[in-house]
Amino acid sequence: MSSALPCSRFGSGPVAWLLVLATVFVASRFLPATQLFAAHENYLALHTALEFFSIAVAGMVFALGWNLRRTDRGARLAWLGAVFLAVGLIDFAHTLSYPGMPVFVTPSGADKAIHFWLAARLIAALGLLVHAVLPERRGSSAAARGMTLAAIGLALAWAWIVLSHPDSLPRSFEPGVGVTPLKLIAEYGLVALYLLAAVLLARRGTREREVTSCWLAAAAGVLALAELYFTFYVEVSDLFNVLGHAYKVAAFGMIYRAVFVAGVREPQEALVRERALLRGLIDSVPDLIAFKDTQGRFLGCNTAFAEAYGLDEARILGLRDADVFPDRPSLAGRDPDSVVVSAPEHHEEWLEGRDGALRLLDTLRTPYRDQDGTYLGEIRISRDFTERRRVREQIAERERRMMLALEGAGLGLWDWDVPSGKASFSPVWLRILGYAPDELSSHVSSWETLVHPDDWRDIRATLEPHLRGLTDAYRAEYRMKHKDGHWVWVLGAGRVLDRGEQGEPLRVVGIHEDISPRKAMEESLLQLATSDPLTGLWNRRHFTEMVKNELGRVRRGQSQAALLLLDLDFFKRINDTYGHAAGDEVLRHFTATLSVQLREADVFARLGGEEFAILLPCIDSLGAVRVADRMRRMVTDSPAQAQVGPLHYSVSIGVSMLDPADEGYEAAYARADEALYAAKREGRNRVLMSSGKTSAPAVDAAGAESSGAATAG
Repeated sequence: MSSALPCSRFGSGPVAWLLVLATVFVASRFLPATQLFAAHENYLALHTALEFFSIAVAGMVFALGWNLRRTDRGARLAWLGAVFLAVGLIDFAHTLSYPGMPVFVTPSGADKAIHFWLAARLIAALGLLVHAVLPERRGSSAAARGMTLAAIGLALAWAWIVLSHPDSLPRSFEPGVGVTPLKLIAEYGLVALYLLAAVLLARRGTREREVTSCWLAAAAGVLALAELYFTFYVEVSDLFNVLGHAYKVAAFGMIYRAVFVAGVREPQEALVRERALLRGLIDSVPDLIAFKDTQGRFLGCNTAFAEAYGLDEARILGLRDADVFPDRPSLAGRDPDSVVVSAPEHHEEWLEGRDGALRLLDTLRTPYRDQDGTYLGEIRISRDFTERRRVREQIAERERRMMLALEGAGLGLWDWDVPSGKASFSPVWLRILGYAPDELSSHVSSWETLVHPDDWRDIRATLEPHLRGLTDAYRAEYRMKHKDGHWVWVLGAGRVLDRGEQGEPLRVVGIHEDISPRKAMEESLLQLATSDPLTGLWNRRHFTEMVKNELGRVRRGQSQAALLLLDLDFFKRINDTYGHAAGDEVLRHFTATLSVQLREADVFARLGGEEFAILLPCIDSLGAVRVADRMRRMVTDSPAQAQVGPLHYSVSIGVSMLDPADEGYEAAYARADEALYAAKREGRNRVLMSSGKTSAPAVDAAGAESSGAATAG
């Protein structure tokens, strides 16, 4: 019982109730098992009332769980509802079977009533245990129907056993003596189960700061006390029997409160808070906002919309544009036949305000949907762009004049005397890199030492042809080291002004421009343009360029490289069977599994669908096949974990080596593609090396290598 105490941090209610009832329980143990009623028949009214209260609560718990089955916490609530449906049905049979009640199929009696009682308590204890460990997730109608039918079936099955085969059940009560040893063992077992449920529920309530679980933990503790009372009584109408039923009523009241708070009151209070917050937000926005239903009728608007059009929000509710603005047909949208938009629509419109002034509105009309994707209506947002457009035009004009002035002034000017190496840098040029005029020597080496080593190839590619007179100007983008240590992207542009008699350059003049912000934006856009949004891998376009670059190194004899094409086997079957969400999880799992096996220099890409490719630089054919087979085995041995459970899948891999004779990426791709499809024809889950240009062992699904070349066709 003390297991529920940690919940006291989130609400004193459940802890207080549990402590009070536990105190009463301890005090009552000093009382004798007094017979409260002269005959069993005199106890029937009170017993029936107590049981019917519990049955009614069980029915309400079931109703709440059923109606809240599709909420975010619906899976747990639907389970609890189904459990208490079974409990309520069996408790009803227990009530009808109590000593002194009329014949219910078979004569009523203590044994019959106890058999129904123990079954109901066992189901409740196990139900609370499972509820304590179930994850919070959205329920479904199908699952709720299945659990409901199972609960009804379980109750009917137990009723059939008790009513049709009473002799097969052991004795649980001896009049004048009390409960049998078997009944005592059963009750103590129920006490242990309830206490375990209380511990698990209290831990969950503490961990997740959830008052609902704390109430259920307290209820489980009280039910444990109730079961202890039923180990003390001697007659079915004595003090301890009555107290046991009273404690059960108290526990069921706690259970109802927990379910009611979790399923009804908390969501309603959260909804009220969210609506108040949303209303405050939209009224604080200066933009004009209005909402419509699917028939184009106004559902509301914010304060800015009402003031702009001189309207009262209450007056326009339920009306259409034509009713609210009969003299302004343009406000209904560009298409007069369109009630609401089915896709976002953006346009500009002019509004004549109440003061007669014209205002330019930038209007967005967009549909909105619920969490299931059901179309609910349209949101209209208009922003006053009148002043912003005027300011924007003024700024654009100033920037144009400023750029002309800067270009005329020679922003970031540098002057290089080629034969001597002497160079001069203007203050603006130095300021871009954080230097004062006297902090750099007047020599070209000052510029050379600041250039990023990786950018020299790009600089030489454009500077040297211009110095030789092959191009009209020099222009390059590269990084230079700032005084404080970071790299600054600059645009360097220049032209040879003087040449010698042999055409050799004598003097070169140019400018530098800081383009770091633009490069940062380009890098961000490049990431979006070259990567796959689902897996984060490189896309086909980027991968093609990387292979072309690597092919250039192969042609220069600098290294060997391999191209791997990978295709998930029967991937369409996964999508068709478990849905695209499971398919996406398999793709992400596949990406993560292989990524850890690759070197930093390797290039991993998703070409589309379930087709992937890997570029392995600096590797021979045998090494490529071994790497591919290691990855194949990793995929086979590591199933993806989805909501439906582990998803086993495999991959087929085609391997080809980049050949210096290849004219481009397509040749190596075609060989790898042939090997891939050969692997699929030969049974999938295997690696095959293309025999078009090189030879290497083929690897079957078991990982065994065959000698000689593997045939791709």
